[in-house]
Amino acid sequence: MTFVSRRSFVKGGVSGFIAASMLPHLAMAASGAGGVTDGRVLVNTSIGPMWLVKEGGKVIGVEPLAQVGASWDLIDSMPDRLYNRARVQAPAIRRDFLEKRENSDRTNRGRGDFVEVSWDEAARIVTEEMERVKTTYGNASLHRGKSSWASNHAHFYKTESLLQRFLNQYGGCAEFFGNYSNQALSEIMPSVAWAAMQSSDWPVTRDNAKLIVVWGANPLVTTRILSGRLLTQAWQDLKGTDVETIVIDPVRSETAQYLDSRWVPVRPNTDIALALGMMHTLYTENLHDADFIQNCTHGFEEFLPYLTGEKDGQPKSAEWAAEITGVPADTIRELVRKMKDTRTTIISGWSIQRQHHGEHGPWVLVALAAMLGQIGLPGGGLNFAHMYADRGHSTPDMPIVGGTPRGENAIPDPFPIACLTDAYLNPGKTISCKGREITYPDIRLVYTSGGNQFTHHQDTNLVVKAFQRPETVIVQDPWWTPTARFADIVLPAASDLERNDIGQVLNLILASRAAVEPQFQSRTDYDILSELSERLGFGEVYTEKRTEMDWLRILYDDARAQSKTIEMPSFDDFWAGEGILEFPQGAGDFVHLADFRDDPLFNPLGTSTGLIEFVSPFVANLGYDEDCPAHPTWMEPVEWKGSPESETYPLQLVSAHSMYRLHSQMCNTDAREHYAVNEREPVTINTQDAADRGIRSGDIVRIFNGRGQVLAGAIVTDDILAGTICLHEGAWYDPETGGEIGSLDKYGSPNVLTREEPRTSRFAQATIAGTAIVQVEKYDQEAPAVTAFGVFV
Repeated sequence: MTFVSRRSFVKGGVSGFIAASMLPHLAMAASGAGGVTDGRVLVNTSIGPMWLVKEGGKVIGVEPLAQVGASWDLIDSMPDRLYNRARVQAPAIRRDFLEKRENSDRTNRGRGDFVEVSWDEAARIVTEEMERVKTTYGNASLHRGKSSWASNHAHFYKTESLLQRFLNQYGGCAEFFGNYSNQALSEIMPSVAWAAMQSSDWPVTRDNAKLIVVWGANPLVTTRILSGRLLTQAWQDLKGTDVETIVIDPVRSETAQYLDSRWVPVRPNTDIALALGMMHTLYTENLHDADFIQNCTHGFEEFLPYLTGEKDGQPKSAEWAAEITGVPADTIRELVRKMKDTRTTIISGWSIQRQHHGEHGPWVLVALAAMLGQIGLPGGGLNFAHMYADRGHSTPDMPIVGGTPRGENAIPDPFPIACLTDAYLNPGKTISCKGREITYPDIRLVYTSGGNQFTHHQDTNLVVKAFQRPETVIVQDPWWTPTARFADIVLPAASDLERNDIGQVLNLILASRAAVEPQFQSRTDYDILSELSERLGFGEVYTEKRTEMDWLRILYDDARAQSKTIEMPSFDDFWAGEGILEFPQGAGDFVHLADFRDDPLFNPLGTSTGLIEFVSPFVANLGYDEDCPAHPTWMEPVEWKGSPESETYPLQLVSAHSMYRLHSQMCNTDAREHYAVNEREPVTINTQDAADRGIRSGDIVRIFNGRGQVLAGAIVTDDILAGTICLHEGAWYDPETGGEIGSLDKYGSPNVLTREEPRTSRFAQATIAGTAIVQVEKYDQEAPAVTAFGVFV
C-alpha cells in the first residue's frame, strides 16, 4: 500500500480546520485522564473495563478490574492496540478518487495508493460527496455501514448511534436491521416460544441441574464477550462438582477440555436431525412428558405425523439421525434417556442457527425440551444465554444508563444485514422477510464508522464486487482494517482508550476516561461528526450546543434520577473520584418460565397461541414451506457432507470464536503471538484428514472452494471430528493482489470461503456462515508475506 503526504503534520496534534463549535469540546477533553502522566486510568473498552497503567505519559501496562472477575489474557494487548502500527495516522484519500471523484476506477479499491490530506480537505470532500449524492439520488442512496462491535460497552460513543444520529438529521439514509450473531434465533424464538435471551439465573442452574448439555456452544470462550468473566469463572467452578457435562459439537472445545466433559461429535449442519432422532426415541419409548405437552404446548398432534414418518414415509428415528449426523443410534438413544431421567439444562449457542434453515435449529431444541418436560423447573429446560456475556447473572437492582439519541430515520424499509452485498449489487430488487416485502435502495455512498465488513460479512469476494458499485465509500476507524483499505476516504477516529464515556457492566457504572489524547491526527467520532454537521448546516442540531462532557453529565444524571438502591454522587464527584459505582445484585433465584409452567393461561408467552409451539400458526400463514415450514423440520443444507459437491470439497468448515479476539478486534495486535502458526491464522484439522493430505502441525496449507482461497497454519489434532476443519472467525482479510476478485488471502479469513446466499430462509434472511464445504492441501510454494498488519504511513 502506497501513501503520499500532501502536507507535513505534527504527530499528536489536530490538523486542518476545526469548526468553532468544537473548541469547547476539545478544551474539556484536555481536562480528562489524557493529562495524567503516571498512575492508573480506568477505561471501559470494547472488550470490557480495566485499568491502564501509565508511565511518562504513555500507557505501558494493564491491570484487571477486580469487580469483573478473573483476568483475560487479551487485555494485555491493549497498549499495542493503542499504539499499533496499523493506526490510521492522518486523513487519507485514494489517489484516483481524489482526482476523479465518482468517476474513479472503483476496481482499484483495495489496491492502496492513498494520499494523506489535511482534516480541512478531508471534511470538505466528505461533505461535498454527501451533498452530491443526496441532491442527485436522494437520501435513500446514503447508507450507514455496520459498526460490528466497535463500541461495545460505550454509551455516548456508540459509533453507530453517533453516525445514525448524524445521518438522520441530514434527512435519513438506507439502513439495515439485525446482526451477524443471532438473527435467525432472535427472529424465530419469540414467534414459537419465548424471547431468545431469557434464562434462569445461573445459581439456579448450578445448584439444581445434575446434567448440563452444552449444544453447539463454547462458554469458556464466549462468556468473555461483554465482560461476563464472572460467568466464565462460574463455568470453571463446575469442574470437580457432581454436575455432569456433555458437549455436543464438531470440535472438542476449550469448555469440553477444561471440564473434561463427555464429547459427542456431530457433523456440522445436522443438529436438527440429531434432535429429531432424540424426540422420536422419547415418543416411541413413551418417555415424553404428555402432561407438559398437553398443558403448555400447541400443535404436538399435528407435528407427530412428521416425526413418526406417517407424513413423508421416513420415521425420524435414531437410526435415520445417525446416518445424517454421524452420531451412533445407540448413543442418540442413550443420551436422550439420560436427559429424561436427570434434571437437565440444555445450553445452546448460536452456531446452530448460523446455518441454512437456521431458524429450525433453536426451534427443534425448544421442541425437544418441551418433550423432556423440564421447562420451568429449577435446573431444567433450555436457554441460549448462559454462553454469552453476563447473561444468567441475577439482575442487579440498578438504573440503566442511556445512550446517544439517534432520532428518527425518514427512509423506510431497512434490509437484513446478511443481505448487504445483495442490496449493493441489486438496487430495486424485492425480497420477502417474515411476511414483509423489502425493496433494496440504490446505494451510492457508504459511510461506515467502526465497522469491518471485509472480515465480518460472508463471501468476501462477493463483498469485493459489491463494494465496487457505490460511487463513494467513507470509513471512519482508528486502524487500517481490511474495510478501510477498500474505502475512498479514510478518517482517523480515536479509539475507546482516547475518549471519555460512561460504562455499564454487570452491576457497575463506570467513569471511562481517556487514557491519552487522541493519537497522531485522530479525532473522536463526536468531533468528526460535529464538524461535518456544522459544514452541512445543522451543527447546533447535532450537538445541541453540548460538549462531550455535557452529554456524559446528562446520561449520568438521568441514571442518577432512577437509582433506588444507592445514592449516586453528583456527576462532578463521580468523575473526580474513583469512578466505580457498585450496585446490589439480585437474589439469583429466578427460574425462567416457572410462572408459565404453573399457569400458562394467566402467564402466556408472546406466541400466537400463548403456548410453546410445535406447529406455529404464524409461520404457517407466511407460506414459506419450501425453506421455513410450520414445524421443526430437517432440510438438507445447500452444501454439506451429503452434497454432490462434497466429492470435490469433502471437508466442512466451522468458524468458531477465537479465545484471543472479539470478532476482528485485536487481530492486529501482539495477541497473535498466542495463537498464530507460521505467521498465519491457525486451522484445526483432524489427524486422519491431515495424514491423508501429507499435512503436519506447523505446515502452511491452502484452504479453498469455488468462492475463494486462503492460507493458514495447520494444527493437527484428534479434538475435531474427521471431515471437519475449524478456522476461527475474525481473522483479517489480506489479499495477495489487492482488490482483485478471487485473490489468495494470505492470512486466513474464513469468510473468504463462506456463503452469502441463500440466507437461512425467507423468515429471518440471516447469515449461513456455518454452511460451507472446502478442500485443504499442503502449500508447497514459497508463502507470500502477511501484510495485513503492516506499516502503511
